[in-house]
Amino acid sequence: MKVKLPNFLIVGTAKSGTTSIYQYLKQHPEIYVPANKEPRFFVSSEFKEINPNDPFYKYINNTTTFTFEDYERLFDSVDKEKAIGEASVQYLYFYNAAIPQIKKYLGNIKIIMILRNPVERAFSAYSHYSAVKAEVLSFEQCLDIEQERRKNNWAMARFYKDLGFYYKQVYSYTKNFSQVKVYLYDDLKKNSSVVVRDLYEFLEVDPSFVPYNINIKYNVSGVPQIEALQSFFSRYDHPLKKLLRPFLLNTIGKENTENLVNHFKNKNLRKEKIKPETKKYLIEIYRDDILMLGKLIKRDLSAWLK
Repeated sequence: MKVKLPNFLIVGTAKSGTTSIYQYLKQHPEIYVPANKEPRFFVSSEFKEINPNDPFYKYINNTTTFTFEDYERLFDSVDKEKAIGEASVQYLYFYNAAIPQIKKYLGNIKIIMILRNPVERAFSAYSHYSAVKAEVLSFEQCLDIEQERRKNNWAMARFYKDLGFYYKQVYSYTKNFSQVKVYLYDDLKKNSSVVVRDLYEFLEVDPSFVPYNINIKYNVSGVPQIEALQSFFSRYDHPLKKLLRPFLLNTIGKENTENLVNHFKNKNLRKEKIKPETKKYLIEIYRDDILMLGKLIKRDLSAWLK
């Protein structure tokens, strides 16, 4: 029997709510997404020569799907689901590589993206990697050496500044695909229920379905106040978690267990603040791009310039 392939993709951008969107889709009985959230297949060529000095070198190589045969296997379990898709945030940034491959293998499918204030996105990404000790430099130092990292094939995630120039990325998808849905992180933060319902309608599945994890915040950035506690919450293979998880699942159920873990995990994070002068610098370099993007997606993005 021929494997059913995706009829939609979540293409990005990173640190803007894609993990939450993925989790909301995963809950819907009429939607299929694979367990591997980011197979990166359509831009796998971008990761074949990633710098071995990058802390995520092994992770990226171990989780990237490099062959079409392996990509098809991600969807072996598709049954009667109406909407089939996957989420790889790299597809938006590497749009020049991704779009021809997506059209070649999947055709004119539905495209979903969620965008965040590029200044906030950049600092959130930095904070995330700094918290897990994958980034030891200051945010300002990272911005200074970003061009050098790009030349030396570091992972896309370290391109804090460059990822935020959305206009060409979004424009290219709108010109190549007839059904492109653009959401803003601000919308998701303000009312996730409205976004999720609209998303379900876009994918033509039952919009009345409410995922159990609608109020859970995933992949939150921040500095751990107690590192040992954060390690416990973040590591699935933590010995104590392995011991407690079956008890909690049997006692309070999956939904309450997930809510409990995420609540305390997020409570243990301390938000860092970007330096005012750095924020001002980034706003100015993004200004023209933000204004063009606002016109393209017909949204008022003036709040991003404050």
